[in-house]
Amino acid sequence: MSFIDEDYVNIVPQDLLERGIRLREEYGIYGIAWRFDDVMEVLKIARDRDMLIVGGDVYRLSGNEPIITYDCWCTNEGDDNAFEVAIEYITKYRARNGDDFAYCPVICPGRVSK
Repeated sequence: MSFIDEDYVNIVPQDLLERGIRLREEYGIYGIAWRFDDVMEVLKIARDRDMLIVGGDVYRLSGNEPIITYDCWCTNEGDDNAFEVAIEYITKYRARNGDDFAYCPVICPGRVSK
């Protein structure tokens, strides 16, 4: 089961949470998207807490309004390199497309298999 937007209150600092773009109103998705620097911080926090990342979605930003791009990445649950896959995907996406995007990682509680 992946985290929903309300779960992040217990995971990320308040200032980072406030910079997130909640997707519930626009799309009915109980997730949060972050701009590049912030999503990198969220991924590091999740990795440091031994959480699982199974993928994520990309949103184009028009102002601060998210528009779904239908671009995404995924990994097999428990992949040892899931965080590296996410970081590489997001970094390359930004390099190709610019900064007007936000990324909504799918993070689950649990430990990465070793």
